[in-house]
Amino acid sequence: MNMEEARSLFDEYVSSEKIKMHCREVETIMKALAQELGEDEEKWAVAGLLHDMDCDIEPDIKNQARKVVEILRERTDCPEDVCHAILSHNEFNLGVKRESKLDFALSAADNISGLIYTYGLMKGTLDGMQVKGLKKKLKDNRFAASVRRDLILDIEKAGLGPGRFLEISISAMQGIAKEIGL
Repeated sequence: MNMEEARSLFDEYVSSEKIKMHCREVETIMKALAQELGEDEEKWAVAGLLHDMDCDIEPDIKNQARKVVEILRERTDCPEDVCHAILSHNEFNLGVKRESKLDFALSAADNISGLIYTYGLMKGTLDGMQVKGLKKKLKDNRFAASVRRDLILDIEKAGLGPGRFLEISISAMQGIAKEIGL
């Protein structure tokens, strides 16, 4: 499955601007992570873009990701490791364990995007955002309280230190700041 096919499918299923923006953020972070870790950039970007593709059609968090994978398996030649990563990013509801670099990276990217976006909203911009400031927000469990800090820190299981992960993620989102309204 290539990015063009993924975008076409994504556009077919996602209408919410909030979900579109979030998935674009995760796509961008995943591509940057793949580049850093020497992985397949397109594959990782596809996983990031499609991970929440069913949010408009499946409002119950306990079932999210399952429909995405059903669609991918029925309609595409999406690699199984991408399907597994999408399912495992909702591990706590679906029981699909995170096992690979791709799995851990997707869960971490999914959560860090929310922390960076919220911090950007607070500051009014992503310009000048520094790792040091984001680390403070990461430690403050009241800030962006729904963000899973444990999943962000699990980036180490993908072979990347938390500081470098924050740096890569900030930079990736700064690259699409205008697109996401920051």
